[in-house]
Amino acid sequence: MRWKGRFYSTIRPSLNNKLAVNNNLNTKSRLNKRWIAYAFLSGLIVLIVVVCFGRYLDIGASQKQMNDAKKIMDSLTDKDIQALIQRTQTILREDASVEFTNRDVPPDLKHLGIAGIEEQKDEVDYVWTGGMDNTALDVVRTSNGTFQVFAVYTPYSNRMIWPKR
Repeated sequence: MRWKGRFYSTIRPSLNNKLAVNNNLNTKSRLNKRWIAYAFLSGLIVLIVVVCFGRYLDIGASQKQMNDAKKIMDSLTDKDIQALIQRTQTILREDASVEFTNRDVPPDLKHLGIAGIEEQKDEVDYVWTGGMDNTALDVVRTSNGTFQVFAVYTPYSNRMIWPKR
Protein backbone atom coordinates (compact mmCIF):
# COMPACT_ATOMS: atom_id res chain seq x y z
CA MET A 1 0.00 0.00 0.00
CA ARG A 2 2.77 2.29 0.68
CA TRP A 3 3.97 1.98 -2.83
CA LYS A 4 0.49 2.72 -4.08
CA GLY A 5 0.42 5.83 -1.92
CA ARG A 6 3.70 7.01 -3.31
CA PHE A 7 2.56 6.35 -6.84
CA TYR A 8 -0.58 8.38 -6.33
CA SER A 9 1.29 11.15 -4.64
CA THR A 10 3.73 11.43 -7.53
CA ILE A 11 1.05 11.20 -10.23
CA ARG A 12 -1.53 13.38 -8.59
CA PRO A 13 0.49 16.64 -8.48
CA SER A 14 1.40 16.37 -12.17
CA LEU A 15 -2.26 15.77 -13.05
CA ASN A 16 -3.23 18.80 -10.96
CA ASN A 17 -0.52 20.87 -12.71
CA LYS A 18 -1.84 19.88 -16.15
CA LEU A 19 -5.35 20.82 -15.15
CA ALA A 20 -4.13 24.09 -13.67
CA VAL A 21 -2.13 24.93 -16.81
CA ASN A 22 -5.08 24.00 -19.04
CA ASN A 23 -7.47 26.04 -16.89
CA ASN A 24 -5.01 28.94 -16.92
CA LEU A 25 -4.90 28.87 -20.77
CA ASN A 26 -8.69 28.93 -20.96
CA THR A 27 -8.80 31.90 -18.59
CA LYS A 28 -6.18 33.76 -20.64
CA SER A 29 -7.96 33.15 -23.93
CA ARG A 30 -11.25 34.26 -22.39
CA LEU A 31 -9.57 37.42 -21.12
CA ASN A 32 -8.01 38.05 -24.54
CA LYS A 33 -11.38 37.61 -26.25
CA ARG A 34 -12.97 40.01 -23.77
CA TRP A 35 -10.28 42.64 -24.34
CA ILE A 36 -10.65 42.30 -28.08
CA ALA A 37 -14.42 42.70 -27.78
CA TYR A 38 -14.03 45.71 -25.45
CA ALA A 39 -11.48 47.32 -27.76
CA PHE A 40 -13.69 46.71 -30.81
CA LEU A 41 -16.79 48.14 -29.13
CA SER A 42 -14.86 51.12 -27.78
CA GLY A 43 -13.42 51.82 -31.22
CA LEU A 44 -16.86 51.55 -32.79
CA ILE A 45 -18.35 53.97 -30.25
CA VAL A 46 -15.51 56.46 -30.80
CA LEU A 47 -15.93 56.19 -34.57
CA ILE A 48 -19.68 56.84 -34.35
CA VAL A 49 -19.16 59.85 -32.08
CA VAL A 50 -16.45 61.32 -34.34
CA VAL A 51 -18.50 60.84 -37.51
CA CYS A 52 -21.67 62.30 -35.99
CA PHE A 53 -19.85 65.22 -34.37
CA GLY A 54 -17.80 65.89 -37.50
CA ARG A 55 -20.87 65.90 -39.72
CA TYR A 56 -22.62 68.26 -37.34
CA LEU A 57 -19.75 70.76 -37.50
CA ASP A 58 -19.39 70.48 -41.28
CA ILE A 59 -23.08 70.93 -41.95
CA GLY A 60 -23.08 74.28 -40.18
CA ALA A 61 -20.09 75.55 -42.16
CA SER A 62 -21.47 74.24 -45.45
CA GLN A 63 -24.89 75.75 -44.77
CA LYS A 64 -23.37 79.19 -44.18
CA GLN A 65 -21.32 78.91 -47.35
CA MET A 66 -24.40 77.78 -49.30
CA ASN A 67 -26.47 80.70 -47.97
CA ASP A 68 -23.72 83.18 -48.86
CA ALA A 69 -23.49 81.72 -52.36
CA LYS A 70 -27.28 81.95 -52.79
CA LYS A 71 -27.23 85.62 -51.81
CA ILE A 72 -24.43 86.36 -54.27
CA MET A 73 -26.09 84.44 -57.12
CA ASP A 74 -29.44 86.15 -56.50
CA SER A 75 -27.81 89.59 -56.48
CA LEU A 76 -25.94 89.24 -59.80
CA THR A 77 -26.68 92.04 -62.23
CA ASP A 78 -26.87 91.71 -66.02
CA LYS A 79 -23.41 93.27 -66.20
CA ASP A 80 -22.01 90.61 -63.80
CA ILE A 81 -23.63 87.82 -65.80
CA GLN A 82 -22.23 89.16 -69.08
CA ALA A 83 -18.74 89.27 -67.50
CA LEU A 84 -19.12 85.62 -66.44
CA ILE A 85 -20.29 84.66 -69.93
CA GLN A 86 -17.24 86.39 -71.47
CA ARG A 87 -14.94 84.63 -68.99
CA THR A 88 -16.61 81.32 -69.87
CA GLN A 89 -16.16 81.97 -73.61
CA THR A 90 -12.46 82.55 -73.03
CA ILE A 91 -12.09 79.40 -70.94
CA LEU A 92 -13.96 77.25 -73.46
CA ARG A 93 -11.92 78.72 -76.35
CA GLU A 94 -8.64 77.95 -74.59
CA ASP A 95 -9.49 74.34 -73.73
CA ALA A 96 -12.00 73.35 -76.40
CA SER A 97 -11.01 69.68 -76.45
CA VAL A 98 -11.04 69.06 -72.70
CA GLU A 99 -13.62 66.63 -71.29
CA PHE A 100 -13.37 67.73 -67.65
CA THR A 101 -10.86 69.77 -65.70
CA ASN A 102 -10.53 71.88 -62.58
CA ARG A 103 -9.03 75.34 -62.79
CA ASP A 104 -7.47 77.64 -60.23
CA VAL A 105 -9.77 80.39 -59.04
CA PRO A 106 -8.61 83.91 -59.95
CA PRO A 107 -8.47 86.43 -57.09
CA ASP A 108 -11.41 88.46 -58.37
CA LEU A 109 -13.66 85.40 -57.99
CA LYS A 110 -12.05 84.17 -54.77
CA HIS A 111 -13.28 87.21 -52.90
CA LEU A 112 -16.84 86.12 -53.78
CA GLY A 113 -16.20 82.83 -52.00
CA ILE A 114 -15.90 80.68 -55.13
CA ALA A 115 -13.82 77.65 -54.22
CA GLY A 116 -13.26 76.13 -57.64
CA ILE A 117 -13.91 76.28 -61.36
CA GLU A 118 -14.91 73.07 -63.10
CA GLU A 119 -14.70 73.00 -66.86
CA GLN A 120 -16.61 70.51 -68.98
CA LYS A 121 -17.41 70.35 -72.66
CA ASP A 122 -19.62 73.40 -73.36
CA GLU A 123 -19.99 74.21 -69.66
CA VAL A 124 -18.10 76.01 -66.91
CA ASP A 125 -19.21 75.71 -63.27
CA TYR A 126 -18.17 78.33 -60.72
CA VAL A 127 -18.39 76.30 -57.51
CA TRP A 128 -18.88 77.54 -53.95
CA THR A 129 -19.53 74.15 -52.35
CA GLY A 130 -18.84 70.85 -54.07
CA GLY A 131 -19.81 67.30 -53.31
CA MET A 132 -23.27 66.39 -52.12
CA ASP A 133 -24.13 69.98 -51.18
CA ASN A 134 -23.19 71.27 -54.61
CA THR A 135 -23.70 75.04 -54.83
CA ALA A 136 -22.52 76.58 -58.09
CA LEU A 137 -23.16 78.97 -60.91
CA ASP A 138 -23.29 76.93 -64.13
CA VAL A 139 -22.66 78.72 -67.43
CA VAL A 140 -23.70 76.45 -70.32
CA ARG A 141 -23.12 77.00 -74.03
CA THR A 142 -26.12 75.75 -76.02
CA SER A 143 -25.93 74.12 -79.45
CA ASN A 144 -26.79 77.42 -81.20
CA GLY A 145 -23.87 79.23 -79.45
CA THR A 146 -25.87 81.22 -76.90
CA PHE A 147 -25.33 80.87 -73.18
CA GLN A 148 -27.59 79.94 -70.29
CA VAL A 149 -26.69 80.66 -66.69
CA PHE A 150 -28.10 78.50 -63.88
CA ALA A 151 -27.89 79.18 -60.16
CA VAL A 152 -27.56 75.74 -58.54
CA TYR A 153 -28.46 76.13 -54.86
CA THR A 154 -28.50 72.40 -54.07
CA PRO A 155 -28.65 69.32 -56.28
CA TYR A 156 -32.44 69.52 -55.94
CA SER A 157 -32.95 73.27 -56.30
CA ASN A 158 -31.79 75.50 -59.14
CA ARG A 159 -33.09 78.22 -61.40
CA MET A 160 -32.13 79.77 -64.70
CA ILE A 161 -30.96 83.35 -64.19
CA TRP A 162 -29.94 84.03 -67.83
CA PRO A 163 -31.56 84.59 -70.23
CA LYS A 164 -34.28 86.17 -68.17
CA ARG A 165 -37.76 84.93 -68.85
